[in-house]
Order: sequence, then C-alpha cells, then structure tokens
Amino acid sequence: MKKEKFEGSFRKYQKLVKYVVWEKTSDRMLAEEIVQQVFCEFYVHIEEIRPEAEKAWLLRCTRNKVVDYLRGKQRWSSVLMDVGGTNTGNLLVEEETLRPEERLEMEEFTERILRQVRAHNAQWYEAMILCFVEGMSYAEAAERLNISVTLLRARISRARAYIKKYFWDEYKNGHSEA
Repeated sequence: MKKEKFEGSFRKYQKLVKYVVWEKTSDRMLAEEIVQQVFCEFYVHIEEIRPEAEKAWLLRCTRNKVVDYLRGKQRWSSVLMDVGGTNTGNLLVEEETLRPEERLEMEEFTERILRQVRAHNAQWYEAMILCFVEGMSYAEAAERLNISVTLLRARISRARAYIKKYFWDEYKNGHSEA
C-alpha cells in the first residue's frame, strides 16, 4: 500500500516539484537532485501525511530544499570572501550567471579546495563545514567542537589564508588544474 501510494504521488507531482526548483534556480540537474531528496523525505513521512495535504507538503518541502541550497551557496560565498584581500575574492558570487560547464568547473574547483583543506588540516575543515555547509553560528559550531568561539574564528581565518595562498591565483586565472 505504501509503495503504491508513493508511486502514484510521484507520478502525479514529480513534474511540479521539478518545475518549482527549476523556476528558482534555472538548474535542471539541481532540480532532478532536489526531486529525489523531496520524494525520499516524502516516502519516510508518507504515513503521516493526509492525502489531501500531499501537494502542499511536497511544495513546502521543495521550497525548503531550494532555500537550503541557496543559503548554502551564500555560506560558501562567505567562506571564500576576502580570499584576495578584498570583497572581490568571493568564488561563488555570480554562479547563477555561469554556463552549465562553467558551473560544473566551479563546483569541481570548490570541491578540490575543500579536499585540500581537509588533507592539510582536518580541524580547519570541520570548522568550515559546520559554519558554512551546516549553517551553524560560530557559537553553535564552537560548542559542537568543544572549543572557544575565538579558536573557531582562528581556524576559519587560517583556512581562508591557506585558500588564498594556494588557490587565489588559480581562481583569478580561470581555475584550471594547477
């Protein structure tokens, strides 16, 4: 019964969910990814959702996922802010204007930066992830890591300095493989 209800709802609402994401992001691949996330969450909660509330629940969940995605982009922007010593150091500020291949290249570049930071210093990486991916405040992240806010800020500052040192020139020159 649960499977049939899920399949029926998926067939009925998948295009609507995808359209809502696409309308806000203009990103087809992101829309497909969020559709999967929304319907996975829907499957988990399917027995709690009244049939007449399915559409509203799916739309609310979709909008929340889009907002989370957009907030995540803003957080990553602040991670890499001032990498070049000015506010022009923001790596993700104009991602919406990028062509799909440029966006993919930017995502790969960002992932490479994160892998390098993680390999260099796991504590810096943890601080960045908590503050800029999970969206925690500095106080919340410091509490989670069982450190002071001052130490957390120092770790993030050091991570930014590391990123500037090893990736700023590459970013300015079009972020090709170093």
